Amino acid sequence: MNLLSYTFFYLVATLLVFQGTHAFGEPSDPMGVVPAEVTQEAGKARLRGGVLATYGYLSLLTALLSHAYPGLQAPLPGMMAVGLGLMAAYGLYVIFFNRKVEYLGVSSTPTNPHHH
Repeated sequence: MNLLSYTFFYLVATLLVFQGTHAFGEPSDPMGVVPAEVTQEAGKARLRGGVLATYGYLSLLTALLSHAYPGLQAPLPGMMAVGLGLMAAYGLYVIFFNRKVEYLGVSSTPTNPHHH
């Protein structure tokens, strides 16, 4: 693998780690990036986050070891394809299927009868 391929591989693996750790920790320690009305199932979110982060860490470890052991360079293109597939599938899931809105019956705008 050349330097550009390694750079892209490390970028994909690092993004998987970041997305995975965020998805893993969001149910137990919300960062406040989504409104309170938007909920997600904690167990499934932690599972998805764990899978993404674990695969990202495995990819990073394999890539780092491939510098010392050239035999480990052979699976890197396949691992990058799987990593990109995981990232795409997770992105589509987050955009279209992940969040459910629960209406709490409270208006999000203040009701001010004297508003002009």
